[in-house]
Amino acid sequence: MKRLRNDENAVSLSIGFILTFSITVLVLVTILTSFYSLMNQAEQTVMRDEFEIHGSDLAVKITTIDTIAGTAINSGATVGEIRYDVSLPEKIAGKHYEIELSNTTNDIIISSEERDETRVKVPFSTDDATVLSTTLYSSQGEFQIVYNPSTNTIEMS
Repeated sequence: MKRLRNDENAVSLSIGFILTFSITVLVLVTILTSFYSLMNQAEQTVMRDEFEIHGSDLAVKITTIDTIAGTAINSGATVGEIRYDVSLPEKIAGKHYEIELSNTTNDIIISSEERDETRVKVPFSTDDATVLSTTLYSSQGEFQIVYNPSTNTIEMS
């Protein structure tokens, strides 16, 4: 009677090749999945950073308009229309985005594809004028921030 423990007659090169190939494919798939996950996180980080930069720029312009109008009104001067032309990129990280101005929370909310991972809130401050709530889309490219002296409002369009 043969002992099966030391019997190597049933070992095949094809079984060894199939096992090695299967393990290699599994490791390769795991590495590629990890790589794509890291690339997606990097894209989201770039989007958030860019959104914070553009949101801060918009908040500064809104606050500047409010300060100019408030100072002029408090000194007794007549204020006309104040207008800023703003040029924003159409896409960030290859994606369109939307800009929402909220006068209830005094925030500029910028997001892409309605994903929480890319949503950025940048606060703005106004003492004299009211900012009208609006939602704009990046496909416009060119925007205007306008102070209307008759209604004492700031609107972005």
